Amino acid sequence: MKRIKNVVLFFNSKRRKALTYASVIERKLKAAGAKVARVCVNDATYCDFKSADAAVAVGGDGTVLFAARHVTSRGIPVLGINAGGLGFLSGIEKNDFLRSVDDFLAGGFKKIKRNLLSVSVVRGGRTMSGPVPALNDCVIRSHESRAFTLRASFGGQFLSEYFGDGLIVSTPSGSTAYSLAASGPIAMPDLEVVLLTPICPHTLTHRPIVLSAAEELKVSVVRGASGPQLVSLSIDGQENFLLEPGDAVVVRKHPRTFEMLAPRGFSYFDILRRKLSWGER
Repeated sequence: MKRIKNVVLFFNSKRRKALTYASVIERKLKAAGAKVARVCVNDATYCDFKSADAAVAVGGDGTVLFAARHVTSRGIPVLGINAGGLGFLSGIEKNDFLRSVDDFLAGGFKKIKRNLLSVSVVRGGRTMSGPVPALNDCVIRSHESRAFTLRASFGGQFLSEYFGDGLIVSTPSGSTAYSLAASGPIAMPDLEVVLLTPICPHTLTHRPIVLSAAEELKVSVVRGASGPQLVSLSIDGQENFLLEPGDAVVVRKHPRTFEMLAPRGFSYFDILRRKLSWGER
């Protein structure tokens, strides 16, 4: 990787720790000779920055997800610096980064490619929204306290009808997020698969399934016998759409990949052990 001269710094101004960390990191980058453009993820008028050699996202996973949606199309790799909770999408902790700034700017960090989903909403044969990239997941769920039916097809073949509180369609990167909380499997981030995890299904036979990312997944909202129900689609927990009966959520593999930066010694299994106490007894 070539030397990094221009950095775009994403930060969450609503987290005091993240705001403090971002200021410290900005000063450190500038002192090392880098030019820094700041982007606050809480400002709706944000994201007017010129091309950069790399992006740094200071905060939790939400900050990294925000950065991914806005830099992937420009081919800018992102280093996540954890200033939130678990920080599964972070490549490094703050204190470790401050000791590694020179190596980072010298291009010494490695690029790790993560697959994205491409999510669209189709209504009456017309695309109403999208395609929108998703690094973690897209979630279809009801705002009401009653179950509803979704009909899923994969590669043009009928897959199943799901009756419950909704469905999570996840990337391997998102397998440790909402999908994991709904008893989905953990998947290695470099796998080209999609995880389909039901939310509180009203049957013992519906369990998460791992599908190839090479085929199209379509999930349609089935009209209920008791009339319309308020159903929403949430993409990475940040982009939200209201769905109507008959709407189809179409999920494909995104043509681009998200490039995550991490130190040379970065290990995904180490992340699982440290943040999830994975494998402990």
